Amino acid sequence: MEEYLVDRLANGIRLVTVPMPHQHAVELVCYLAVGGRCELLTHAGISHFLEHMLFRGTAEFANSTELERAFEEIGGAVNASTDVETTCFHSRVHPDYLDRGVALFASMLRRPCFKEIDTERKIILEEAREDFNECGEQVNLDNLMVELLWPGHPLGASLIGSPETLNAIGRQQLEAYYRDWYHPANLVICACGAVDPAVLRLAAEREFGDWQERPLLGVLPVKDSQQWVPRSHWVQDSDSQVSFQLAFRLPGRGDERTMAIRLLRRILGWGAGARLPLRLREELGLTYSVDVSCLLLDDTGYLAIDTAVAPDNLSAAVAEVLDILQRLRDEPLSSTELAAAVKTYLFDLDFSRDQSESLTVRYGWGLQAGYLRTLEQDREELLSMSPEYLQQVVQQLLTPTTMNLAVVGPWAEKDRRQVERLLHAGCLRFTSAV
Repeated sequence: MEEYLVDRLANGIRLVTVPMPHQHAVELVCYLAVGGRCELLTHAGISHFLEHMLFRGTAEFANSTELERAFEEIGGAVNASTDVETTCFHSRVHPDYLDRGVALFASMLRRPCFKEIDTERKIILEEAREDFNECGEQVNLDNLMVELLWPGHPLGASLIGSPETLNAIGRQQLEAYYRDWYHPANLVICACGAVDPAVLRLAAEREFGDWQERPLLGVLPVKDSQQWVPRSHWVQDSDSQVSFQLAFRLPGRGDERTMAIRLLRRILGWGAGARLPLRLREELGLTYSVDVSCLLLDDTGYLAIDTAVAPDNLSAAVAEVLDILQRLRDEPLSSTELAAAVKTYLFDLDFSRDQSESLTVRYGWGLQAGYLRTLEQDREELLSMSPEYLQQVVQQLLTPTTMNLAVVGPWAEKDRRQVERLLHAGCLRFTSAV
C-alpha cells in the first residue's frame, strides 16, 4: 500500500489521502499557506486573529457554539493553530461522515461572517498579555529570540501580535487579508485514516470545486545576516528563576544538512542520556529540565536550547552549555552514541505509522511546505549519518556568528558581564580552532 496519494482539483486545491484502513476515525486537516511571515509589521498577529474569526460564525452557522456542535455530531472536535508559515484547521471525524466534515470546513473557510470582532479581539489581547510582565515588557523567550534573529522582518514579530497591532486590525483589514490568502491555490486538504481517496475527492469537488482561483502572493525574503559575533537580549523580571534561550540561526529546511540538525537535536536534548540533560540535570543538578527545539522554515530557521536555573547558577549553566557544544565541534560522536540516537529516531518513525495526527503533518503539511518526505526517505538518510559528518555540520552551523542569547528573570549585572565574557571567549576559541 502506498504511504500517501496526492490529487488536485481543477481550481488548484491539493488533496492528500493517507490510507490507514485499520483505523476507526479520519483525521481531517486543512492547511492554508498563510502565517506570521505574510503580515505587515503594523498588523502583526492578523493571521492568528483571522483564524479565530473563522470560528465566530459562517453563512450556515450563527456562532461558534453551533459550528462546534455540528462537528461534535460527526465525532469531531474542531480546532486550529497558526504558525509562521501556515494556518491549520483540523478535526477527527467518523469515517461515515467524511463528506460532512469537508462541508463544515468549507463553511468555515469559504463563508465566514466576521461577526463579534471586538469580542474576539478582547480574547486575543488577554492571550497576548501572557507574554508581558507587569511593567509591560516582553518576557516570552521565543518572541525575544525572533527579534534578535530577524529584526525589522515579519519573522521577528510575535505571532499573536501586540496590543498596538491588534487594536489596529478591524473588519476591513481582516476581510482584505482573507481575500489575499484564503483561496484554492493556497489550500491543502489532508485526510488520514479509514478513508477512500475517491470519497475525499468527491466531497472536495462538491464543496470547494466552484471556489474561484486567485494568484498566489509572495512573502518577504530573509536577508543574509550581517552578524559577526554573538548577540544577546536581557530582560529583568521578578521570578524565582532565570530562564534563557540559546539559539543558532539555520538555513531553510531544504538544506541538505536538515536531517543532521534534526538528529543533533536528539543527541543534545532527547532522553535522559542526551548530552544537555545528562550534564546539567543528572550530574550537576543545575536545572529541572532542558529543552532543545528546532524551527525549520522555507529559507531560514533556528536550533534553540531552553532552560531555567536559580539566579546564582546562570553563568555556570551557560558555561556548561557552551562547553558541550564546543566538544561537539572538537570531537566526533562515538559510534555507540550515534547508533543509540539513530535507533530511537527509527523507533519513532515506526511508531508514527499508527498515529494519524503525525501522518497528517508529515504528508499534509509536507505537501503545503514543499517538504514532502516518506518514512523510508527519512530512514535511509538517518542510516547514512556518520560521526564525522555530524561533526562537520556542527562546525558549519553552530557557530558564534549564528549564536544568539535571550535571558529573562532576576539576573544580576555581574552575572550578565560573566555570561557576555563566556560568549566572547567562545567566539575567540572557535575562531582559533578553524
